[in-house]
Amino acid sequence: MIHLLLVDDNDINNFLLKHLINKCDHQVITHTCVDAHAALDYIKDCIRGDKPIDMILLDINMPLMTGWDLLDELKQDGFVLENSIPVHMLSSSVHKSDIEKSKQYPEVRSFISKPITLDVLNENLHNLGIFKKAVS
Repeated sequence: MIHLLLVDDNDINNFLLKHLINKCDHQVITHTCVDAHAALDYIKDCIRGDKPIDMILLDINMPLMTGWDLLDELKQDGFVLENSIPVHMLSSSVHKSDIEKSKQYPEVRSFISKPITLDVLNENLHNLGIFKKAVS
């Protein structure tokens, strides 16, 4: 079972992505946060409570706190994700500056343009390595 955190302020995007997750090849439990502050608290609680999150899909452009701000805040508070939780940045527009910025964050594994496709979702879930470990 994969524990996925979806952080996006757009309810329609969340609905569509959850529908897509239900069609993917993997069993996924999805927790959704509609703002970065709630996501920040959720991530910290999961890490403190030893409840691993396997992947974060993080929208870049949200009001009050962007996806980048969330990642910076986690680092400032001593929560390092780069070796534990892969982050995939989501954006409805592809700005070269955001793609370049994503390379400065070791925890960011990819930059995904919305809307995300089933193939891209399955590929990123499979790349977690969870399934390879289970087979060994």
